Amino acid sequence: FNVAQAEDGSWGGEWDEWDLLATNTQGGRHMMGSLNVEVLFVGCVRTRVPPEAQAAVAEMLAVYNCVPVFLSDALYDSHCNGYGPTVLWPILNNQIPDRHAGGKGGDGTHVSSLYNAYVRANDAFAHTIRSVLRVGDMIWVHGYNLTLLPAALRQTKLPAHCTVSFFLHSPCPSPEVWRVIPHRSELLRGMLAGDVVGFHLFEYARHFMTSCRRLLGLGENVGGPTGGGLCINTGSRRVTITVSHVGIDPDVLNARLRLPETAEHEGRLREQCKVGERIVVGGVEMLHPLQGAHIKLLAFQQLLENYPVWRKRLTLLQVCFPDKQRPEQSAQQSAENREVVRRIEEAFGPDTIRYFEVGAELDAKLWTKNTRLALFRAVDVLLNCAMKDGLNLLPFEYIHTKHSQQASGVVVLSEFVGCAHVLNGCVRINPFNLEHVVEQLDAALSMPPSERAARLSKDHSFVASHTTRTWLHVAVQDMRRTAALHASGEASSSRPTLALCSFGSEMRAGQQLPPLNVEALARAYVQSTRRLILLGLDGTLIQQEKVMHHRKMFHDFSDHSLPPPPAALHCLAALASDPCNQVYVISGRSASDLEACLGNVDGLGLGAELGFMQMRPRSGKWLKRELSPAQERWKDTARPIFERFTLRTNGVYMSWQESAAIWCYHNADPDYGRFQARQLTVALKEQLKGTGVSVLHSLSKCQVEVRIGAINKGVFADAALTEAHAGGPVDFVLAIGDDDDDEYMLSAVTARASGPAMLERLRGRLFTVAVGSKDYSHARFVCESSRTVLQLMQTLRDGRDASFRS
Repeated sequence: FNVAQAEDGSWGGEWDEWDLLATNTQGGRHMMGSLNVEVLFVGCVRTRVPPEAQAAVAEMLAVYNCVPVFLSDALYDSHCNGYGPTVLWPILNNQIPDRHAGGKGGDGTHVSSLYNAYVRANDAFAHTIRSVLRVGDMIWVHGYNLTLLPAALRQTKLPAHCTVSFFLHSPCPSPEVWRVIPHRSELLRGMLAGDVVGFHLFEYARHFMTSCRRLLGLGENVGGPTGGGLCINTGSRRVTITVSHVGIDPDVLNARLRLPETAEHEGRLREQCKVGERIVVGGVEMLHPLQGAHIKLLAFQQLLENYPVWRKRLTLLQVCFPDKQRPEQSAQQSAENREVVRRIEEAFGPDTIRYFEVGAELDAKLWTKNTRLALFRAVDVLLNCAMKDGLNLLPFEYIHTKHSQQASGVVVLSEFVGCAHVLNGCVRINPFNLEHVVEQLDAALSMPPSERAARLSKDHSFVASHTTRTWLHVAVQDMRRTAALHASGEASSSRPTLALCSFGSEMRAGQQLPPLNVEALARAYVQSTRRLILLGLDGTLIQQEKVMHHRKMFHDFSDHSLPPPPAALHCLAALASDPCNQVYVISGRSASDLEACLGNVDGLGLGAELGFMQMRPRSGKWLKRELSPAQERWKDTARPIFERFTLRTNGVYMSWQESAAIWCYHNADPDYGRFQARQLTVALKEQLKGTGVSVLHSLSKCQVEVRIGAINKGVFADAALTEAHAGGPVDFVLAIGDDDDDEYMLSAVTARASGPAMLERLRGRLFTVAVGSKDYSHARFVCESSRTVLQLMQTLRDGRDASFRS
């Protein structure tokens, strides 16, 4: 929308004629009414508006359902010409910088300031959008300049039932390229803050999902919450990934093609190019190396040199327009193009090529959408040699124009243009192979009329069925479906957990586990006198994501794994100091590791290697289970297998314990590491059959583990509960864990507590808790995360202190 100030000082504006067929929502502005929604357009005003006039401009724009985001001059300049176009756009299009992206001279010294401005611009958009949001609104964010906007909107505390969707109109590069982007993780998380992330092609969606997996450690799912779709599990929710290629609006094109102005332009072009005598090869490109105009000129020159038959029969009609955001590159590209044009004219005559640049040979005011459509009507073969172009709808316009003419036309299209993946009737070329381009162009020029018509018909079927209207309806439908899933809870990554075992009349197997009632637990805790508390460590007291990050970054550089946060240590110390409590932390870590992390907590009992080694509360001494010679021989068999797979898998390492061996691959390539882990698991199970050990592959922990089968947290928990009860009847039991190892503990505690000796005394005072989301559990209750566990421990600590004071 063009805003302008009249001579009398008043402000007005009109829709930009160029954007009536734009490649984003403006292209469907006139058809938004069919979506049964009220639409507000939010964006920056291109004209500088003084602060004192901003209210008047906002009032004028409101008539057109437009909401302006007013940025300072410096911030607006950075928003349009800074981090987005300078740093992001080249890398999104696979242009890896020599040194650091975005720096003047390539040194990257001002990337941080560009990014800070990028953040401020996204925050300004979020603030403006938040001011107009209502309950249930849908926000549709577009383009690489606003990748952080979904996250910024989340931070503003959106009204209830609002849905945020982000659509990237650019290519999304592979992880190897994406990792070059400064602030790469922040950008991924910014987009993932949306409920829906959309792309034009599956190739781009696949790259995005792989980048999220490799750089953020997030898993993706096929057949996501929308059914038959894609999604990424962020841990707390599922983000829907959609693929939908935008189209053109045939009705608008038809109206323009019928205008007298379009026919007049076509007549002039045919006269200039002598269309009656020559076949016209043509195209429209921006003056940028990636757009491939220079390659096209070189290919045309080589065609005339190698195929003399075409020298008097062809004319190349080429229009180029400057890249306003990259004027230096445009000027250089213009000079290179004109040099090739000069050589062609000298060798084959001026009638062989017609080269126009907007703003030079072609008046910018005369270059309109109608002029472009006139050019397409005059062109027999549309040639595109782009080295990378995520979204280019000009081939769509050409196909529709030729179909409306009832004329034949051939599209010769670079395979690196996004629409080449959906236009299956085009002739695809590799612009990096000039000889191949020339051969395919010759084939297109020599193509029989029947084949030309068949190819055009095939592509027009796609263009006619995948219009701007279709794209808009699909996008809004995706947002509505996601909103419905959120309302029903299905879009959450958490799912109902069902009970695997019964406990008296309070719980039945197959019943959905209820959330833990902290108040009831705290009340039972205060009213009891002999308590047993059993806690897992990684994923229970410490967030599993932080554990994995620490292992990945520091496993070889510190003498112990990640300890619990100080708040958890304080709670453990308070609970363990109560003489009424026996508190154990049970982990798969080694005894030395566990003691380094928790040995300073007085009165705390420890179970290392899933209970193979134990330190009773207030004892300070480690006790170890005895192993038979047969139980120790498995390591001799397993060691060469582990060594073979370690040698072949870069980034893995071994951790040998007294009762176990762990093959860790979280530093390996995630895909290859997972593949090797599966192969290793099969090999170990085959070779260790009958030795009494178990082989487990944990995808979440990125490890393959071999342990003695008779050792697990359940054996330890059963012994701890039996021993505690022998010293006096236990009247309160709390067991909390998050993973499959903890399920043994939860099962054993439930089984022992269900016996006649404990059932009645523990009725209403047995709390077995599963942390996180899983399908089934031996627990009686569920809680959301390790943060919830910490809050629970703080409640128990405070309740203990309150009972002492009373």
